[in-house]
Amino acid sequence: MDWKYAKILLASTAAVVASAVVKKMCKYFYNLKYAEDQDIHDSCNDIMNLRNREINDVILFSDEASHHLRVMPNKGLKICESREINCFKLIKYIKSARETLDVCMYLITSKEIVEHIIRLGQRHVVVRIVVDSDMAFTPPSQIKKLQEYSFIRVQTNKKPILMHHKFCIIDGPKALKRKAILKQYAEKLNIHAKYTRLDDNHQTKIKQVKGFVMSGSLNWSTQAMAANHESVIVTSHPTIVEKFEREFESLWVEDEPALLAPK
Repeated sequence: MDWKYAKILLASTAAVVASAVVKKMCKYFYNLKYAEDQDIHDSCNDIMNLRNREINDVILFSDEASHHLRVMPNKGLKICESREINCFKLIKYIKSARETLDVCMYLITSKEIVEHIIRLGQRHVVVRIVVDSDMAFTPPSQIKKLQEYSFIRVQTNKKPILMHHKFCIIDGPKALKRKAILKQYAEKLNIHAKYTRLDDNHQTKIKQVKGFVMSGSLNWSTQAMAANHESVIVTSHPTIVEKFEREFESLWVEDEPALLAPK
């Protein structure tokens, strides 16, 4: 074989092999980058998937609100977490209420959160709010704004001690039961335009969803979310949800005993 021809053949073969290697490397690094981006995206949005409501989360409002998630040996991926994203997460949890929202909050000044609460009420989510009596109408409190809507019930703390709680319960079992009773009562009296009269054998049912609670140091205020070091624990653990529901009921003064009294 002619040596010149052999060199051309070898060079061509090497070029083909090199091209294939480059293609594979490009594909590998592209897929790796895509997987990393996807993992980062998933890590930020995983907790936003509230379909099954199995939640155990911590939201940190901090100057260094970033963490590392280990996704493969010897490789750390930084998940996206910041004050802005954590505000989004907090509101996302609030907006996920399907039937009831019970809020026990020392101070509410965030106009954005209040707007979302109003929208929940407009979607027939039953909203009850307990606030501290001293802070309820101190500017920039948004309680007067909430009281403009008849479908949102607001009470100031009736007890002589400071109401310093910062928690909310979303679709708690006791609140769901209460809503079902209220709905049945409204249907019986035919006083609510949303409901129609039911047959005697028909029982009003509200779709059962798994409740969860958010609690921590955070007031629902712009100052707290934008500048303070704060933390919020979010959990659907039934024992914890039950304890917070008991605490809320101890503070809420029910003025509808006839409606809630079981037959």
